[in-house]
Amino acid sequence: GPVGAAQDRERWELLGRQDVDFRGDRDRIEVGRHEGRFKQLQIRVQGAPVEIENMVVTFGNDEKFSPKLRHRFDEKTTSRVIDLPGDRRTIKRIDFNYRSVNRREGRATVAVYGR
Repeated sequence: GPVGAAQDRERWELLGRQDVDFRGDRDRIEVGRHEGRFKQLQIRVQGAPVEIENMVVTFGNDEKFSPKLRHRFDEKTTSRVIDLPGDRRTIKRIDFNYRSVNRREGRATVAVYGR
């Protein structure tokens, strides 16, 4: 019911978002240590379809993790939950490569949430 949905919303925390205009094909979301420690990520896309071809998460200790995420996001879609390896940890930044599915569609926003 609505109570569960509200609790779920509180658990996911926005780490950052990036407007994607499709002139470039690579973007970075700077997260920073102050945001907390995370075990899972989720990507949400709004505005226009995007295909994310590659994503690299850099942790606070500079270790990198690249989830197998070749995924087409239609407008207002959400990725599956991405489990991060190891214990909960801070995330420094997230880099991703993408391509627009339909170049006429203007711009999309890619948001990354963590919990």
